[in-house]
Amino acid sequence: MKYDLLGNIIIPKDIKNFRIPYMGSKNKIAVNLLKEMLKVKPNAKYFYDLCGGGGSMSFTASQLGLKTHYNELQTSLVKFIDYIFNRLEKGLKGQYGLFPDDFYNFIDRDEFMKLKNEDSIKGQFARICYTFGNNQKSYLFGDIEKTKHLAHDIVMFRCEKSLKQLNSLLKTNIKTSNLTTWNKRRLDFMKQVKDRKYKELEQLERLERLEQLQRLVQLEQLQQLEQLQPIFTTSSLSYKDVKINTPIDETIIYLDPPYRNTAKYIEGKDFNYKELDQWFVDNKYTCFMSEYNAPHKVLFEIDKDSLFNSSKEKRRVVKEKLYINQ
Repeated sequence: MKYDLLGNIIIPKDIKNFRIPYMGSKNKIAVNLLKEMLKVKPNAKYFYDLCGGGGSMSFTASQLGLKTHYNELQTSLVKFIDYIFNRLEKGLKGQYGLFPDDFYNFIDRDEFMKLKNEDSIKGQFARICYTFGNNQKSYLFGDIEKTKHLAHDIVMFRCEKSLKQLNSLLKTNIKTSNLTTWNKRRLDFMKQVKDRKYKELEQLERLERLEQLQRLVQLEQLQQLEQLQPIFTTSSLSYKDVKINTPIDETIIYLDPPYRNTAKYIEGKDFNYKELDQWFVDNKYTCFMSEYNAPHKVLFEIDKDSLFNSSKEKRRVVKEKLYINQ
């Protein structure tokens, strides 16, 4: 950990915004939150992320040089992160990127319904890349599934048959991209759709809905994990069962539980906030918690975008709060 002459943490310029796409992700504010925690705990060497979710805080903390432990109750998500670490360690890659080749095929609604409840790596992959708002429950596409499928095959596999069908269906003249990577082709496809002007309102609306290839955006976020250098330890326990025995003055404990009065992450699992609050207050370590409305001392506030669906009209800014138990 490096500090300037005023004692402020120096954030490396090459820090990466790694994360698993996940509901309530902290990827855009992870650095800000960690800077505030390190002001309180300037001698910190250890970081315990007890409700790890998509791992944004753990990925960022480990890049800052903290010995990081990621814990998440959802076992399939921990297995998924361990699976990625294992592939990186062994140098395993498919022809399209980090995952086996079949992961890059489009998952339609029927296949998703079979995969969504599977305790498997492919099932967790489907819940990450093919759910509405990363809620891990609802299939991402509605009546535009067919056009999204065609667009996916055009971008990923340069499928001429799909390109012909899409142009016929939407009365467009989108061209095949010869760019070398599927992510570059994704950006080119979006640009082609955005740049074209169409007179028929219905056609324009359909194209605007097609422009954002959400599934490929999420897949690209996963692909960025190929650049991972820091590897942290993991566990799949209740936050209160994680064993912590590092020095108190060198340890940061962070919790990002499902927020009160908001959508639940996993069906059938209720969170005991009364128990959490008591554990938080009684803990001998310095603990921090992200929330909107918790009965604890507010250390820091920051604005954060809240996105309920893919429509820009539904985007709003919320006040994210960082609480401390001291």
